[in-house]
Amino acid sequence: MFKKSFFLFVFCLCCTLWAEQSFIETYIRNKPKGIVRDFYIWQYLHKHNPSAHELQNLYDLLSATNPYLRRAIAHLSKTTALPRDVQCANMELKFALQTDTTCFERALKGKFASARSFNTKEQQRALKLTKDSTLKAALQVLFAKNRLQLLAKSDAAVFARVYPALNGSEKQKIPLTPQILQTLSAQKNNAFYRLLHSVAMSKNSPLKPLLLQSDISTAPHNTLFAFGLNELRFGSKQKAMLYFARAQMATSSAFFVDRALFWQYLVSEDSRYLHELLKSKHVNLFSLYAAEILGKKPAFSIRYHVANLSSAAPPFNPSDPYQWQEIASAIAAADHTRLSEMIPYFSFESTLPHLVYLLDRIEKFQHHYFIVPYDGLIAWETAAQKSLTLAIAKQESLFLPALISRSFALGLMQIMPANIEPFAKEMGLKNVQYDSLFEPAVALQMGRFYLSKLEREYRHPLFVAYAYNGGPTFLRKLLARGELFRKNAAFEPWLSMELIPYEETRFYGMRVLANYLVYQQHFGQKTNLQNLLNESLVY
Repeated sequence: MFKKSFFLFVFCLCCTLWAEQSFIETYIRNKPKGIVRDFYIWQYLHKHNPSAHELQNLYDLLSATNPYLRRAIAHLSKTTALPRDVQCANMELKFALQTDTTCFERALKGKFASARSFNTKEQQRALKLTKDSTLKAALQVLFAKNRLQLLAKSDAAVFARVYPALNGSEKQKIPLTPQILQTLSAQKNNAFYRLLHSVAMSKNSPLKPLLLQSDISTAPHNTLFAFGLNELRFGSKQKAMLYFARAQMATSSAFFVDRALFWQYLVSEDSRYLHELLKSKHVNLFSLYAAEILGKKPAFSIRYHVANLSSAAPPFNPSDPYQWQEIASAIAAADHTRLSEMIPYFSFESTLPHLVYLLDRIEKFQHHYFIVPYDGLIAWETAAQKSLTLAIAKQESLFLPALISRSFALGLMQIMPANIEPFAKEMGLKNVQYDSLFEPAVALQMGRFYLSKLEREYRHPLFVAYAYNGGPTFLRKLLARGELFRKNAAFEPWLSMELIPYEETRFYGMRVLANYLVYQQHFGQKTNLQNLLNESLVY
């Protein structure tokens, strides 16, 4: 009996080892660098317990890390020695002082404020270890007794590093002037711009009064736009108009140009801005609104169909993420002639999204494709349900079935890995694996299921979009404050849409709502944009 049990144990162990090696051989070894390989490495780390040597080898293959990978690697720390740079990034700053320059600087970047607790000897050690000139200069300011005076004379990079490490009282006492803020902004430091952007979007910050006194002309378009919102909420409408105009001039992106134009219209109520928006070749809420208010045909071009598609099987597997990664790389590297030669390769009903992806680049995005691929795979209860699902899928993946995002969202509905098992269980689906989400039928079914849950709670398509992107808990807490989407408040709901805390979620909601309106019209359900927006005012 003992021998039988022992041999059974050895057999199972061998089967496990074989399965592990088979997964590595099939999905990881000799595969091209990129998000797809990162995803399969995460799968392996998530389900197995590699040795320190194997973990290091897999870690060296990664092209980037994300929260899923970081959590998987951190979990392994209980049983496996982690790669050195991961150890350093997670190390307490006082322990990092006992290591080398590379390790200390890696720890310092994530825990800079902790250096405030260093004693004199530790400060000296930190300055000796630090070779990065900005980090060293920032430490020197932080360690100085007259740090506030020195900070006011520092450059933008040092200011952006030290300011968040100060306490509230210190932030109030920095001897700054509007001229200093303008000089720092002119240095074009992204970290400093992020700081100013957060100040502009906050309700109360020690720097807010100074920002309202300043006149900053050098900044990225989105930061200039935030300055406009800041003036509109707490300062001068005249300065708000100035900042919105600067934001318009600071970008070539049609969406952001139209956004800045639209806000100049909202503040001034001058219809000339609407007429300018009517000329836009970009489909967005702002150009749609201008067309609706003026009662005129917009300038953008929408296409719902692509002709001459074959019903035969395509020459590649649309559900293979490695094949899509290779195809996308080839498209990115090809010139116009080569792109045109690729058209027959994608001219199949099952690869319509891939063909549109190619045509966009051939036509330089002159047309806007609102296609309805995979029609008939699932049944729809209403046109609105179908419109919202397609609006989400278009924004999430451009309907590409084997897409993997940087955060490992999967398939054309970009379902997060953590949601797949609970969703499948609720839906009564069996044998659903991560790769199942690369099949359009499964992805649409699961995406529709999730959207139905969100619609029952949030009802309005804008809120459903926010919850789909930012998470239902995030939106639930945000709306519970009762500060946004208030009836009879100025510039609503447009202002609330601009005050959504997560930038990605903020723009996602705007884009999905525009997609929804276009699809509704396509299905014969023309929706009045102004009325739809008014329905979002819930407080």
